[in-house]
Order: sequence, then structure tokens, then C-alpha cells
Amino acid sequence: MKLGNVLILNLLLALVWVALQGAGGPSEFLTGLIAGFILLALLHREYGRRVVEATRFVIFLLWSIVKSSIDVAVLILSPHPNLDQGIVAIPLDATTDFEVAILATSITLTPGTLSVDVGHNAAGQRVLYVHNLVTGDPEAMRRDIKQQFEQRILRFTRSSEEK
Repeated sequence: MKLGNVLILNLLLALVWVALQGAGGPSEFLTGLIAGFILLALLHREYGRRVVEATRFVIFLLWSIVKSSIDVAVLILSPHPNLDQGIVAIPLDATTDFEVAILATSITLTPGTLSVDVGHNAAGQRVLYVHNLVTGDPEAMRRDIKQQFEQRILRFTRSSEEK
């Protein structure tokens, strides 16, 4: 069964749960969604793995947004901000438009960074150009984005065999 079909089945199980409860509140829907997820994760392990990885990524992204917001606020409020702005090219392992879009959007949502463009390097590999308020060491910035963002995205967008 395809992953999209399993997700739809999970949503249908949540709706059936709400109908059986007789009350249609958000808490009943969430309970049905979680119960359906547990059942389907036991039957379709790849679905369970991907949902867990996507959830972990969302939590990581929210934490990154909060942390970056504080960093940018401290930088802006300092009497002499040390801005070292720059654009860094990041060669991507992400191959699909969906993976690249999630990565670019996640970077742009994080204060102090902005995805500028997607292109190709001389070897034909996709490259994401990212502007940062404080670039510092470009290689460290590349490594951080690839390890912290891109690899987490690839964990939930690709099957176990594709990684």
C-alpha cells in the first residue's frame, strides 16, 4: 500500500473514531488520529517511521526558529552589531522539488537566513544559495545546513532503502 493511501486511511480511522464517540471535538479527532497511527505504524512500519521523522523535524524547526529569533534579537539590539552578511552556495543531496522546497522554506522561516535561489554547479548538482546575516565560516554554515536541516528532511521524504 502506498504511503499516501496509508495517510488517508489514518485520517478515515480518526473520523470513524469521532463518529463512534458521538462527540465531534478536536480532542476526539486527535485521539482517533493517534490510535489510527499506532495501528497503522504496526502494520506499515515505513509509514510509522516517516511520520515520526516528520514530527521530529517539525519540533527541530520550531526550536531553530525560537533560537534564531533570540540570536537575531541580541544581534540587532547590541550597540555595535557585528554583521558579516554573505551568500553561501550549498550543494544539495536533495533531488526532488519537494525536498528542495521544504529545505528552502525551512531556512527562510529561520530568522537571519534567507533562501535566495536554486541553481546547478559545474557538475550538474543542485545548489541552494542562502543569505545569512552572520556568515562567519561558510564551510561551517554549509555543514550545519546539510546536517541539521537537509539530512532531517531526507529522513522523512525518502524510504529506508533510498537513504
